[in-house]
Amino acid sequence: MYRRTIFVLGLLLMLLMLVLTSPLSAKSDMPKVQHTTAAVSTHPSQGDVRVIEGAHADLYVTEDGIMFDFQTAELEEGHVYTAWVAIVNNPENCASTPCAGPDLVTNTNNTNTEITYGDGILVGADKRMEFTGFLPVGDVPEPWYGVGITNPFGAQIFVVINDHGPLVPELATSMLNSYRGGCTDESLPKPFPDTAKSDGEAGPNACRLIQVAVFQQGQ
Repeated sequence: MYRRTIFVLGLLLMLLMLVLTSPLSAKSDMPKVQHTTAAVSTHPSQGDVRVIEGAHADLYVTEDGIMFDFQTAELEEGHVYTAWVAIVNNPENCASTPCAGPDLVTNTNNTNTEITYGDGILVGADKRMEFTGFLPVGDVPEPWYGVGITNPFGAQIFVVINDHGPLVPELATSMLNSYRGGCTDESLPKPFPDTAKSDGEAGPNACRLIQVAVFQQGQ
């Protein structure tokens, strides 16, 4: 759970910074916090897109980093899920608005996109879960493209949920902390980079991207 520990510590540091900022301080001294909300929808790879009832996502951005909170439903009991954060630093260079899949995985030189791990969970009987995470501005842990976060307040940010299938106990750590964990190589999207496809230990499950929230900041 090393990766999750990093993100939880970052999240706590960000919250601590906001709490320690006295409400009596001059307005100009207070850190800028940009809050954006987004609906949670099914992922386009699963067919017709629809909004997940009772789900929602929030994004908080400061000059130090980004924090997301993704609350959702319609998950399967006993399955492992991971959240992946895609940061499109130059959304004005996307082919469409909002940006789409090709802008995140094949047009990255123009869109200056980064993708990295956000969170991982094992779902219980209520089939509802919350994903949370923090990413610092600049370099991010184990990036797909090595770009990092260069435009926190202007980036278009996606949080995408990957279903790793039923828990395989001997692969639990890999499934909760990597993109490939528990997945057959055949089930990984072909356009994804080798950094994603080699991340984790392969397994017997056909994994799939199932949900997404798109934060269009400043709109």
